[in-house]
Amino acid sequence: MAKAIPAVLMRGGTSKGLFLHARDLPPPGPARDALVLDLMGSPDPMQIDGLGGTHSSTSKVVVVEPGSGGDDVCYWFAQVGVDQPIVDWSGNCGNLTSAVGPFAVDEGLVEAVEPVTRVRMRNGNTGVRILAEVPVRDGRALAEGTHRIPGIRRPGAPVVTRYVGLGPCFPASAPAQELDGEDGPVEVTILDVTHPYVFARAEDLAVDLRDASPPALNQDGALLARVERLRGEAAVALGRAASPREAARLSPIVPRIVLVAEPADGDHHIAALGVSMGKIHHALPMTGALCLAAAVRLPGTVPSGAARGVSGESVRVRHPRGVVEVLADVAPAADPPVRSVGAIRTARRLMAGSVYAVDDGPAG
Repeated sequence: MAKAIPAVLMRGGTSKGLFLHARDLPPPGPARDALVLDLMGSPDPMQIDGLGGTHSSTSKVVVVEPGSGGDDVCYWFAQVGVDQPIVDWSGNCGNLTSAVGPFAVDEGLVEAVEPVTRVRMRNGNTGVRILAEVPVRDGRALAEGTHRIPGIRRPGAPVVTRYVGLGPCFPASAPAQELDGEDGPVEVTILDVTHPYVFARAEDLAVDLRDASPPALNQDGALLARVERLRGEAAVALGRAASPREAARLSPIVPRIVLVAEPADGDHHIAALGVSMGKIHHALPMTGALCLAAAVRLPGTVPSGAARGVSGESVRVRHPRGVVEVLADVAPAADPPVRSVGAIRTARRLMAGSVYAVDDGPAG
């Protein structure tokens, strides 16, 4: 017999995910992971028997619970494999983070205050604190508005998220280092602000960002292998895996990788191409954009060498779907050097009701 679980399907930025209350789930561990795989219909490239959307940006789950110690809510993000039985709780999703505040307002986890409700959140995966500003009307999170973001056809109400209380940001202890690539050493920056990221020059992996098409690039198996090899080397450097080959299985989202290039014109400061779960991302993970904004303003990093015309906190990043503007408050001589990063996104509730889980878990 199927079990009904209260759930909300939400879009946050350019991602979509299933939002659940921790109280309705088994404790963290194998039983929760099996349930998440079942709800999303994984592993299956089409995720036909679940709510996954066949892409890494739509195969996501967020589990929310009341916060403690000054936090209104704590949330846990799961990146769920599409064709692999993977439930990775080690990272965060910046896009879906923008939907946590609206979810908390509508679910009564915080008191709704008009016109803006400030929600103090903590990402349970990483321990990072986020302050969200959620537009509210008539006691509900406001979805309608005039703010536009690349990749979403309709405008919405602006949701501001600021990541604060950030710790040391160079896990490898240096702004830049060399890793072994398929064709020799590649200079990279490994930075952990919102999530551990590896930044490398696109040209060093034979990618031209001026006309980069994610669907076409995802047909290039040799390119994907080069990128994953470099990501795997970074995972080894971070102690996440014993070998690059092992990283794809044991640490598929830590770190993620972003390729960067000099801007092609004056409407942006840097160009970027994101990679998620072994595939070129259709846009750019928001955690990647936020981490990149910090990297651009830190001397000696690969992104700072590629960026042009940056002044002040605002950094404009071009990705395959358009240009996103993100904020980075950085003081290079301070410890830690990154005071906060932030973004303005839109989010909305798509559906609320019950999702049904099969009691014997996902089919093999």
